[in-house]
Amino acid sequence: MSLRTRVTLGTVAVLGAGLAILSVALNLLLVSRLSADASAVLANRADAQLATLDARHGTLRVRETADDAALDEHAWIFDRQGRAIERSPAEARLAAAVEALARVDRPTVRNPTEHVRLLARPIDRAGVVVVGVSMDPYRHTERIAVGFTVVLDVFVLLAGALVARRAVGAALRPVADMTQRAAEWSEHDLHRRFGLGPPRDELTALAATLDGLLGRIDAALRHEQRFSAEMAHELRTPLSGVRAEAELALHAGRSDAELRAALETVLAGTDRMAAVIDTLLAAARSDTVRGSSDALAAAYTVQQLVRPVAEAHDRRVSVHADGAPLTVGAAEDVVAGALHPLLENAVRHAQHAVEVSLLRENGSVVIAVADDGAGVTPNDTERIFEPGVSDTGGAGLGLPLARRLARSAGGDVVAVPQEGGRFELRLPA
Repeated sequence: MSLRTRVTLGTVAVLGAGLAILSVALNLLLVSRLSADASAVLANRADAQLATLDARHGTLRVRETADDAALDEHAWIFDRQGRAIERSPAEARLAAAVEALARVDRPTVRNPTEHVRLLARPIDRAGVVVVGVSMDPYRHTERIAVGFTVVLDVFVLLAGALVARRAVGAALRPVADMTQRAAEWSEHDLHRRFGLGPPRDELTALAATLDGLLGRIDAALRHEQRFSAEMAHELRTPLSGVRAEAELALHAGRSDAELRAALETVLAGTDRMAAVIDTLLAAARSDTVRGSSDALAAAYTVQQLVRPVAEAHDRRVSVHADGAPLTVGAAEDVVAGALHPLLENAVRHAQHAVEVSLLRENGSVVIAVADDGAGVTPNDTERIFEPGVSDTGGAGLGLPLARRLARSAGGDVVAVPQEGGRFELRLPA
């Protein structure tokens, strides 16, 4: 069953139980009240009969009064020997019950049939007066009350079920709409949100939860897209080198030494691609970036990787250290993976020279990459770390990758606005 049906049935069940209890209680109260009224009528009739009797000297005598016929209906008078002085016509069962009350010595109430109630009252040891009242009007009132309450209960139940179903449907309609919209957004437009503000009730809390869910899905997809782009960006350079060496090796007239050098270059390129893949996967999992390595050795490794590009553009790359041991709390491939985009970026923007300096500062190792190019303006120190931002027509993924790898190791990459370009790779010592 749907939630709407279950809530409706639950509402009807609770409402029905409440109405049943209330109806039974009201009918029991009505029956008790009608029984008390019938007893009061009997007492009044007995008093009226006693007023017509003369019990002096131990003998009962009946005084004739006006409207005597109405008073004598359902009335019996017996002397102290149980002989009837006055008797109303009655069926055999009722007559036998009246005879049984002819010698009682205290007021007695009997219900010989469901149609009549009797009251016997002694008269100063002179006799007994028995009066009766028809219970048919009271029973009729009870039946009317029972029928009315049943009809009323059914009407209230039907109305309650209808109102509950409409109310639940109206309450759940926004939920269905939000679910449908969230499903559409998750397929076509993940940046959309409900934006209902802080949770105020169940629906706004649901909207906030769905907004959070959509945000996490959006972030996960952006993470995967960014990871794929960074992987392609990092593999493009060594793959281009491998292809170039392979093409050169295929040219005729090359010596064995040249072919061997080309194959070694191809092998180094494949090693570089494997290292890039391992580093990016480790950063994506964030579980193998710990460890320790020599920051200076990683800097020299990256220097050798970018030297062919630097020499092709007539740039000079130098590495300097302050002489102290510069061990960082990250694996060497992670340090090299974060430093490589910074050095490539510096070579691309430098005019003549790129300088890499390493120093220890406040419990961290700082690897500064400086060039004599135009530098970074203060307004762009964060913008250039956004994926896709590039002023040279590149993919714009190198600097975001460098920062991502550094942060996965507990460090960071920052751009320093100054005369000439300067980037700092900060890693825990």
